[in-house]
Amino acid sequence: MPKPEDFEVIKARRPNWEFLQKLPRELHGFTFKEGGCQFRHEYMLAAYENVPARRRLELVYTDETFDYVPVRQVGLQRYRDFRYITRDKDQFEEWINRYIDRLVEETTPTHIPHSHFVLEHKGIFDWHFPDKLPERIGPFEKFIIPQYPLPFLNNCTIILDYADFATGSEVVFLYNQVRNMFYAENKIRYIPNTIHDFDAKKLVDLEELLEERLEPYLRELARQLGYPDVAP
Repeated sequence: MPKPEDFEVIKARRPNWEFLQKLPRELHGFTFKEGGCQFRHEYMLAAYENVPARRRLELVYTDETFDYVPVRQVGLQRYRDFRYITRDKDQFEEWINRYIDRLVEETTPTHIPHSHFVLEHKGIFDWHFPDKLPERIGPFEKFIIPQYPLPFLNNCTIILDYADFATGSEVVFLYNQVRNMFYAENKIRYIPNTIHDFDAKKLVDLEELLEERLEPYLRELARQLGYPDVAP
């Protein structure tokens, strides 16, 4: 395994790194952004961003594990793409040069996940019950829908999401392929929590739970966040 690079060397190299300078400046509606900022352990080398879609692909170096890795930000979800994580600078260059078009395309709002056969078999792409749900409930807006689900971590796919971007709070509904079940998680001011209010084995069961519990749940969450009560 390559030895970790000196962090100051990486920061000094970034502005004139030929690899970064030669990357496309526009891809799939995303615009290339120069890096140079650091948040906690992640130092951003460069990014592709689509502001209206609330989506971003960052190329970062993390001094937590001394790796180069692509990081996605989709709405309030931020996660690393572990297919292309390495300590080897040259390997990272090769991977990104070869796959940058795919990486950005996979971040677009209309990307269909590679696991689409599993999702099709479960009926997720044809699940139009969420079309009947309100576009907004209090401060929460519908962001991810089943026709364009978001592949996530641990064999899970986000199929529905109601997000309050102002406070970094949301409720996401996921399908776990290994456990073959649907469930939900919430995030309150960017802190994730496990909940069991929407656990279901079948879409029809999830529909019943959403019809009964979604609006009261989100309105109570809004109250906890300090919003005034909003009438249905």
